Amino acid sequence: MPKFFERHENWGGASWLGRIDGLIAAIAPTSLAQLALRLGLAVPFWRSGISKWDGFLQLNDVAVLLFTSEFQLHLPGGPYPLPAPAVTAFVVACAEVLLSTLLVLGLATRLVALGLLAMTIVIQLTVPDGWPIHLTWAAMALGIITWGAGRLSADWWLGPGRGKG
Repeated sequence: MPKFFERHENWGGASWLGRIDGLIAAIAPTSLAQLALRLGLAVPFWRSGISKWDGFLQLNDVAVLLFTSEFQLHLPGGPYPLPAPAVTAFVVACAEVLLSTLLVLGLATRLVALGLLAMTIVIQLTVPDGWPIHLTWAAMALGIITWGAGRLSADWWLGPGRGKG
């Protein structure tokens, strides 16, 4: 039990505030928070990606229509249409499904989170009014990039970090 409160020595160690802080930290271990970040970021991208498909490698008409006529980049002097909309729709749909799957598994997690952060930035440029949710996605991606996948991930079990504290 003494180790439980060691990191709270600046707060007085065994003081009531240090004990409460220690109990709260025990309820939400780092690995659980990392898993929650991964799941929270993966779900909207997975749902978006899956909604673009009619079958195996077959985009639905709505996805192609959105990338052709609705989605535009809101840059200075714009908005501008997306380049090669059918190809862009296909690549985005593939990336959303693949990256969200890898994120849930915790495989190549930091690289995947970087990819989803880049996608979030492009989405923000495409749908500027969606900034509150895009900011949330960016914060989750940055948290994953900063702290990694955690123990509840393929990265931890397959990588050199296995067996370390």
